[in-house]
Amino acid sequence: MAEDRTGGSYPGLFSPVAVGPRTLRNRIALAATLTNYGAGNRVTERWIGFLAERAKGGAALIISEVIAVDRDAIAHPAIVTGFEAANEEGFRRAAEAVEGAGACLLGQLWHPGRQQLWAPVRSPKGVSPEPDPYSWTVPHVMDTAEVRRVVAAYVAAAERLHRCGFGGVELHGAHGYLIGQFLSPSSNTREDEYGGDLEGRIRFVVEIAEGVRQRCGPGFVVGLKMPGDEGVPGGIGPEEAARITAALRARDLLDYYAYSQGNFSLSLENHVPDMHFRRAPFLDIHRRLRPAAGGRPVMALGRIATPEEAERALREGAGDLIGLSRALIADADWPEKARTGRAAAIRPATYDNVAWGEVHAGKPLEEIHNPQLGRRGESGWRPPRAARPRRVAVVGAGPAGLQAAWIAAARGHAVTLFGAGPSPGGKLRVEAGLPGRAEYARLIAWLGDRLRAEGVALRLGRRADAAMLRDAGAEAVVLATGAAPRRPPGFAGEGQAARDWAAALPAVPAARHPGAAVLFDMDQTAATYAVADALAERYARVVLLTPRTQLARGVNHCSAIGVHRRLHTRGVEIVHAAQPVRREGGRLTWRNVFTGREAATDDVALFLWSTPRVAEDSLAAPLRAAGLEVRLAGDCLAPRDLLCAIHEGEAAALAL
Repeated sequence: MAEDRTGGSYPGLFSPVAVGPRTLRNRIALAATLTNYGAGNRVTERWIGFLAERAKGGAALIISEVIAVDRDAIAHPAIVTGFEAANEEGFRRAAEAVEGAGACLLGQLWHPGRQQLWAPVRSPKGVSPEPDPYSWTVPHVMDTAEVRRVVAAYVAAAERLHRCGFGGVELHGAHGYLIGQFLSPSSNTREDEYGGDLEGRIRFVVEIAEGVRQRCGPGFVVGLKMPGDEGVPGGIGPEEAARITAALRARDLLDYYAYSQGNFSLSLENHVPDMHFRRAPFLDIHRRLRPAAGGRPVMALGRIATPEEAERALREGAGDLIGLSRALIADADWPEKARTGRAAAIRPATYDNVAWGEVHAGKPLEEIHNPQLGRRGESGWRPPRAARPRRVAVVGAGPAGLQAAWIAAARGHAVTLFGAGPSPGGKLRVEAGLPGRAEYARLIAWLGDRLRAEGVALRLGRRADAAMLRDAGAEAVVLATGAAPRRPPGFAGEGQAARDWAAALPAVPAARHPGAAVLFDMDQTAATYAVADALAERYARVVLLTPRTQLARGVNHCSAIGVHRRLHTRGVEIVHAAQPVRREGGRLTWRNVFTGREAATDDVALFLWSTPRVAEDSLAAPLRAAGLEVRLAGDCLAPRDLLCAIHEGEAAALAL
């Protein structure tokens, strides 16, 4: 079938739309995405590249990550500042790259106010004396003069971006940041002109928008990102969001409205809904709010993954623009692939929020299976051809091996992939069958499609050894054999009375069991807690033991809230500081790691563990002794996470 060059499969998505003074080529926007690609509060080449590559990939509206409007808004050194002339050259280059690719570039102007995730900024400024609900940071309450100085800082930053060639700005009033703190009745208890009734609470953002209009003129886009539902008692819900929108629309200052959910509280999980949420979970909120915008474009946001979902959101009246973040992190060419009839080739986002966790740990943004993220040439990237094609064996059909195999084949090598299991995916395939982890099945399927497209030969269902690889004529080997389970230290079990979850869970009957299941957690990752979910569906009682004093240390802040919510909702019993020592029949005994006191659970029908694993690298030495080039990737090098596995698989293939 000939390629569709018109976007005909998605007529709404690829129709133009007016946003204030600009007409966009389609409805796709890169929603503002924190990358931590700045350095020393300066624009860097990678900061620019992340935006430019998504413009090249076909998005029509590109919104930068947060730009700090004054010194008190600097949360850490990777945040780029909008108040310093030293960033003007970088801003100009960003504007030239994005606008030159046919997209409209907006800078997201930001001040966190009281809200902190990392640590308090130099001087946290607040609207009222209430502490930040997540970090409990207590702010300095700004007086009226200070509020006006911050208004002026927003306007000055917008003027700088305008001077540097940006097409406009987005005022960040969502997620509990400073503008949202003024808008929300839960955080704004002021008694001056910036508080009280609705008119007082919108005054701050109105004055900013008025100032930007006066200084930057009618050709400059001004949008607002605000909550559709904060998810906090007494805060902004859909009804209050509609009132705020209507009041702002009456002033005719804003060109579009973007609605995002949650703030830094227990509603943080709504900020970037992970794979436990249904797809596009907030479209009902957008549909309710769109009439209040009075004809101004509304941007729908939140786990919209596919072109079909985006088209449906437009068709059903949930928005006029589709804001994508994680989908465009995974694949900068998402728009162009959709437009040209190649939607099936879009690299799928996994929505496990690993990328969000990376940046909020202070690291640069990385994506699980897009190692080229943010680098020039990312859009349209193909692996470079090998100078000398060879016969390559990849041993291990987990994610590291799958990535290594297709990348090596795309480089021109003749690749055979060996896997011990009957299907590709390894342990990840088991995880994809757990509650809330199904997106990983899409990742495995996408990698399988790449294997077929690049002509990789598959030899599955038998564990490879050195003789098999020699017989296959391998000249180089990528070893991606994963890691083996490790028994809990010091545990005296009865034969197979305790088992690793990945090996044991597929055989556990789905029928309800009247006994107890115990899960020992030394792993602290999302997969472990999905196992607890699965056990709670099958057993009358589930006990989660951990030797640590807290749970989910390996899970990002957003998703960790969901972990705790599900464990408590399902009634899972959590025992901290517990080390299992023995099982005798249906009785499992554990010891407190601090006091040494023992306790027990009776009627235990199943005991599973999730512990640190042991690298399975036993093939490396005999292969090297046979004179083969051997490269290790993923857990067989050192047991870590999915991101490391896929990135190392690609790196190994590129090194051949």
